[in-house]
Amino acid sequence: MENKIYALMGAQGSGKATMASHLLDMGIHFIPVYTTHDFSTEKHTRYYIPREHFFKTVSREEFNKLDFVIEFSHKGESYGYRKDDILNALRDHTISVMILEIEALKPMSKLIKKKLETIYLMVDYVTLVDRLLRLGCNNDEIKIHLQYAENNKEFDLWKICNHIIRNTGEKETTLIQLLSIMGLTTLLPQEEFDKRIK
Repeated sequence: MENKIYALMGAQGSGKATMASHLLDMGIHFIPVYTTHDFSTEKHTRYYIPREHFFKTVSREEFNKLDFVIEFSHKGESYGYRKDDILNALRDHTISVMILEIEALKPMSKLIKKKLETIYLMVDYVTLVDRLLRLGCNNDEIKIHLQYAENNKEFDLWKICNHIIRNTGEKETTLIQLLSIMGLTTLLPQEEFDKRIK
């Protein structure tokens, strides 16, 4: 089996961190994002997932010394994916997962070509607003998040991703679909299948 990186994509509140956390808990290798943003005042996501699982906060000086495939800015903070993390993942792990921002899609695709599988977590506006409210966002913050997603065409990512999962229902259903895309589900023996459908 060819080693691959599965990149979760979507707007803030689409469930990327929640799904990544479940996959991480199952032992699947995760590639973090390095950032100068300090998450100490907002340590958890909606489901109380520690953000340090996904983000490695470093000083501006440390950030400037790292070798990134791509780096970008958001709200005045720097973010980047380390080249060694990507190459080591492909060398050492059959399956790796990352949360991929839209700014990094083209450079990442060029670097690892057919070894990158993008998965778009699709949510509707109602679900997204509900999740942002649960995160503690006020109306102005929600408006900014939605405007950012619109301006950066995050709602159009489904057009260019390899896979699309509608993530508006139970998170367990989304997780099963993710595992299936990664080839981590198996068919039941016919005898067991027959029992379950009777």
